[in-house]
Amino acid sequence: MEEARTRIKITVGDATIEVEGSQDYVEKKLKEPQSFGGLAKQVAGMVPAIPAKVEAKGQEAKATKGKKKAAAKGIESHNLVTDLDLSGTDTVSALKDFYKEKKPASAQECNVVFIYYLKKMLKIDKVGIEHVYTCYKAVGTKVPGRLYQNLLDTRKVKGWIITENMDDLRIGTLGENFVEKELPKPQQSK
Repeated sequence: MEEARTRIKITVGDATIEVEGSQDYVEKKLKEPQSFGGLAKQVAGMVPAIPAKVEAKGQEAKATKGKKKAAAKGIESHNLVTDLDLSGTDTVSALKDFYKEKKPASAQECNVVFIYYLKKMLKIDKVGIEHVYTCYKAVGTKVPGRLYQNLLDTRKVKGWIITENMDDLRIGTLGENFVEKELPKPQQSK
């Protein structure tokens, strides 16, 4: 079996250092800044602080890809926005009532209903993922296990929301039309 090769590339300003070889060789070179010539002074002290991107080939590359996927499936956790008042006012219905009226049937429909409510009805300037999470909790429905990805999917699949900045989620025209004109969905007769 051929030994896996490791390559590291470090860029400081206009200068670039590349080292390739066995993992032991690359690690040894990283610990010997004198091997980088005149660039050693620029790199010294920075190497431990810079997360090195190690590109591996062969068997090691396959193992690395699997680890990245496993890490990407990490646990999400969110916090409630404690100063968010969803109880309604004289002119705006409570979120629970609006939710019952619109009857969203999926997490993506919930996302657009919640963002619509927060942006259009409560007129909140910046709606983030924590606001949406708080809405799920307030109406007592199940929060998607990967809320962040679910919001991205709502944009990509349905086009209802704008997710360029997850701290400033917005509703698009398609989303407005969906909430205002298509919800609640008509019940099908049996």
